[in-house]
Amino acid sequence: MDGGTEVSQGAAPRYGEGRLRFGRLLASALKGRGMKQEDLAGMLGTTQSSVSGWINGKYEPAAETVFAIERTLSMDPGFLSRPLGYLPVEAISTTIGVEAAIAHSPLLAEDDKVVLVSLYELLAAKRQDATAPRKAAVDRRRVTTTPGPAAKRPAPARTKPMVGGR
Repeated sequence: MDGGTEVSQGAAPRYGEGRLRFGRLLASALKGRGMKQEDLAGMLGTTQSSVSGWINGKYEPAAETVFAIERTLSMDPGFLSRPLGYLPVEAISTTIGVEAAIAHSPLLAEDDKVVLVSLYELLAAKRQDATAPRKAAVDRRRVTTTPGPAAKRPAPARTKPMVGGR
């Protein structure tokens, strides 16, 4: 995999914003998966300094590298590539996922998108980890909170109102 193309300060703002957005999304994806830059570099056959350059917006990875990152991290096609102006062929024939919907929302600021994607990934991971124990806890709660026939309360006794204040 390539280290990327160094982009000069005089590049068009649209591309600079795309590189920065790509870097934030990549950093968030790594963090959400508990991965380090070195881990991704090893999986892609590149260096940690290349991954760092991508995250910091110093380098722009080639389209094939971006597509490989998306596949390696099991991301929706286009999630990382679209901010850089790359559109994978697979994106045309697949449905859009939550991460991609957030990333492409015109109603959200870039920082908000990063936060929402991170939150989604955290909740999805938590849900996967907690599914079995939570189900057991719900089953136990049903057993312990369901009142049986012995738990019926007696009806309140009726009292007659006192006449004459006594």
